[in-house]
Amino acid sequence: MVVSGLFSISFMGIQNLIKVLYLLRLGYGLEYVGLFSATGALAYMAMSLPSGALGGRFGARNVMLTGGVITVFGMAILPMMESVPAWLTDAWPIATQVILSVGWSMYNVNLVPALMAMTTARNRNDAYAMNSVYRGLGTFIGTITGGLLPGLFAYTLGQTIDSPDPYRMALWVAAVLGVVAVVPLAMIGPIERVVVSDQVQRADAFPTWSVALLVLHVYLSMGAWATCQTFCNAYMDTDLHLSAASIGAITGVGQFIAVLAPLLTPGLARRYSNGWTLMVTTLGIGISLLPLVLAPHWLAVGIGLLGMQTLSAIWMPALQVFQMELVPSHWRSLAYGILSMAMGFTFASVSFGGGYMAAAWGYRSLFLLGAGAGVVGAALMWKMAKRTEPVIIGVAPGIEQ
Repeated sequence: MVVSGLFSISFMGIQNLIKVLYLLRLGYGLEYVGLFSATGALAYMAMSLPSGALGGRFGARNVMLTGGVITVFGMAILPMMESVPAWLTDAWPIATQVILSVGWSMYNVNLVPALMAMTTARNRNDAYAMNSVYRGLGTFIGTITGGLLPGLFAYTLGQTIDSPDPYRMALWVAAVLGVVAVVPLAMIGPIERVVVSDQVQRADAFPTWSVALLVLHVYLSMGAWATCQTFCNAYMDTDLHLSAASIGAITGVGQFIAVLAPLLTPGLARRYSNGWTLMVTTLGIGISLLPLVLAPHWLAVGIGLLGMQTLSAIWMPALQVFQMELVPSHWRSLAYGILSMAMGFTFASVSFGGGYMAAAWGYRSLFLLGAGAGVVGAALMWKMAKRTEPVIIGVAPGIEQ
């Protein structure tokens, strides 16, 4: 959880906020920004299944540590692009995205099964919720910090915020903090699986149909989320003409309120179910995009971001537990690898297609499409939750190496 928080400050907070603004200051257009984001998502998708296989072969801790180091390396080489030869300038950001996303896949894909292995049905929802809280808090701190860093470096360097140099320095700060995150990751010992008999229900066949439906739900739900995750910063920068500090503040307010939102997930899951929680939060994410469609104003963006960040913070731990309990234990790494591929493909398709759509028809058309995806995703989960029962494989209580 500490590692999640630290990586969230550096990678999910500072780096994710600054890298798009950095590329825009270097003169790249929306089409390139979309391609840039899509490349990272495709690399994450392609590495998801191998990451799960590597975790099963070499251990989750070892693969997570290797992935963390690769992630930091990818973060560190992006701000070097102004020093590379001219013929490499267009390819360099794409290459950094590939390296970064490969490392993040190795870390992130193995984190979820590792948490599942170290928890029981009694504390599972709480553990995933607390991990999301640490991530949310780290992302909030990183976003606020990232929004302030360009102005601080511009003042220090005697430049304006339209220059790429302040953003490059901010990316270096993110890389240094990523190194700090690797330290506690290296301190984690071998991960043992704690397996407690909750329900014994043998189901040796891979639940293909259930996983396929869940993949479709993830695509629609994250499609709604990804439209803003990928393009809201660019929208506020290019259309609303807000400063980096203002963008960081607007984004950070929603993240601050959303920090404790995952703590609602265990109670909702116990009272209703994880499936019901996924349905309601997905519907809310889609509806949260409507203010961005209706009003080209920073307040509308703030309201939409608040809704999406809060609801997605509840959605993610519910999805992780729902998916882990959906399949037998020996299929969990494969199933989460497939789900991670779906997440990567979602961001890739939204980023790549969304960049061209925003350039041709405007951001509001893109946000409207995302809202529709959220509504359809909620309807799918409503049908799925009615028909699908979680499968929890158990053995005698104890420690299984």
